Amino acid sequence: AFGRRLLGRQVATMSQPDIHLYTAATMNGYKPVIFLEEAGVPYDLTFIDFSKKQQHAPDYLKLNPNGKIPTIEDRVEGRPIFESGAILWHLAEKYQKFLPKDALARSEVMQWMFFQVGHVGPMMGQAMYFQRIAAPNGHEEPFSIKRYVDESRRLLE
Repeated sequence: AFGRRLLGRQVATMSQPDIHLYTAATMNGYKPVIFLEEAGVPYDLTFIDFSKKQQHAPDYLKLNPNGKIPTIEDRVEGRPIFESGAILWHLAEKYQKFLPKDALARSEVMQWMFFQVGHVGPMMGQAMYFQRIAAPNGHEEPFSIKRYVDESRRLLE
């Protein structure tokens, strides 16, 4: 038996993994893939094709109203979760992986996760955008490129 159609794809409703991941080959898109693979959690995968603007398809926007990747559907809970940090936190709690029980150690892990999603990810994303998308399309912004590249380097030092 099959359930609903998502992004033109038939989604099975029997004998399927608890997690369905919607993502693309980007830095943010790889985060839940790495978690799921390292934790040994089975999952279904739907590749979101930006060139076809699948992230803006009505069915996808029902899962993630921001129209960004990644998004997961937790089939057991019957709900979507979007934003990479929220997904990682959800998966860590659900599968009891990579998140210590000790309050101090747990706090340290959460600090590093928020550091990544609030600083490293956005700065590197902007550096990539200005260098690889804006500049080749005639919108070179040397000030912006320098600012985001320098800040990305600082965060990784």
